[in-house]
Amino acid sequence: MRKYLLLAALGLSVVACSKTDEEVGPTAIAVPFNEDFSLSYRQQAVLPSSNQPELTVSLTDMQLSFCHKGAICCFGPSYPVYPTFLVTDAQGQSQEVKFPANQIGTYNTNWLDTTSVRANGQRYLLYYLKYNLKAEKDQPAKKDVMVTLRVTKPIQN
Repeated sequence: MRKYLLLAALGLSVVACSKTDEEVGPTAIAVPFNEDFSLSYRQQAVLPSSNQPELTVSLTDMQLSFCHKGAICCFGPSYPVYPTFLVTDAQGQSQEVKFPANQIGTYNTNWLDTTSVRANGQRYLLYYLKYNLKAEKDQPAKKDVMVTLRVTKPIQN
């Protein structure tokens, strides 16, 4: 009996320690300032390099508001993807940024929204450029959406 209990406990511990792809999340990317980049849900970008990141931008959450295929949504939101980012500076200070910051315009996948953050003693601009679906689905999930951004920093004199 002892042998079976030990085998069952060993089997459970192996299953408990394994992680699925969704738990691990996508890999981090290094991107320069002033260039467009895309993030998936729970992915992060380090700017300008992974060796000495000045800023880290993580896509921590998304609110999705897509209409069902074939439905006419007259009273829906202007933007179907509302991303939330965590911006962390070189000293480890973090702030949450939610988009859209400027609630104007009509539904379009190529609209522009901008906000600024203060980090490392200076101001940076975050541009939420667009979202893309990885695959056409009737009801996309967070993992099916890519969000495209650009981060600019002030010119040093």
